[in-house]
Amino acid sequence: MNAQLSEVADLVSTVGWAIAKNRLDPDQIHSARTLITAHFAAGGGVLHGEAQVQPAAAHFVPGLSWLYAHPQVVELARSALGTRDIIFTGHSDAHQGFAPGWHKDSGSEALGDSLCGYFGESPEELFTGPPEVVKVGIYLQDSTSDNCLRVDPKSHLRPHVQPVSPAQVLMDAGDLVVFDVRITHAGAVTPEPDSPQLTALRERVSAFVTFGRNTQRTKRFSQANMARQRDQLSQTEGGAPAADAGHVALLVSQGVGQWQES
Repeated sequence: MNAQLSEVADLVSTVGWAIAKNRLDPDQIHSARTLITAHFAAGGGVLHGEAQVQPAAAHFVPGLSWLYAHPQVVELARSALGTRDIIFTGHSDAHQGFAPGWHKDSGSEALGDSLCGYFGESPEELFTGPPEVVKVGIYLQDSTSDNCLRVDPKSHLRPHVQPVSPAQVLMDAGDLVVFDVRITHAGAVTPEPDSPQLTALRERVSAFVTFGRNTQRTKRFSQANMARQRDQLSQTEGGAPAADAGHVALLVSQGVGQWQES
C-alpha cells in the first residue's frame, strides 16, 4: 500500500489507509525513539494494557514537539484529506509497548457511543463519504508480522468493529502511515505469556498525531477527543496542557491552524 503523495487521497478514501515511504531520516528516527524511551524510563505517561502511553506528547515529551509538526507528516495529512486547509485537532501521543484489541478512533465509548461518539453522529451519517479526520502513525523501528499495525481495509465505511479481512501494515523505520480515524485497526495480536514476541512488542515505539479538514465536524471530533485526553492526563499530569508554543509555531509556519476549544 505504498503510495506517492498524489495517490494518498484516493487510497485513504477507498481502502482507508496508505503508507508513505522514507519520510524520516535515520537521525530523526534515532532522536525521536531516544526521547520517547527516555521519557517513559523516567516514569512519564500512563499504562494502557501492555503499553506506556503519553497523551499530548507534543507538549509533555521534552524535545519532541518537532515530530508532530514535521513537514512530511503535515504534507501526508494534507494529501490524505485532499486539501491544504487542515487543522491540528489537539491530539498527539507516544507509545511504547502494545495495547491489543480492534477498535476505531472515531470515538470508542465517547458520548455513550462505542463507534462514533467523538463526531456526535449516527453511524448512518458518519460511515459514509470521504475522510474528515486522519491520524498519521510514526513507527520508529522496522515492523514485522509480530509487531505491526493491523487494519481492516474499507472498514472506515462500515459501522462495525469486528474485522472482516484484516491486513498487516508492514513498514520500515522512517515510513509513515496515514489512516481515516473511522477504520477498524489494532496495535498487535495478543501473544502467549511466554512468547518470544513479547520482547519485540514491549520495545515497539510509535507516535501519532491527528489532523482534520477545517470544518465543524472536525471541531466536534476535537472537542470530544480532547475531553478523553484530559481524562487520561488527569491520572498523572493534573489536567489538560496549555498549547506548546514551539509546536504551534511550527504548525503555523506551515499554514496549519489549531482547533480552539469553545
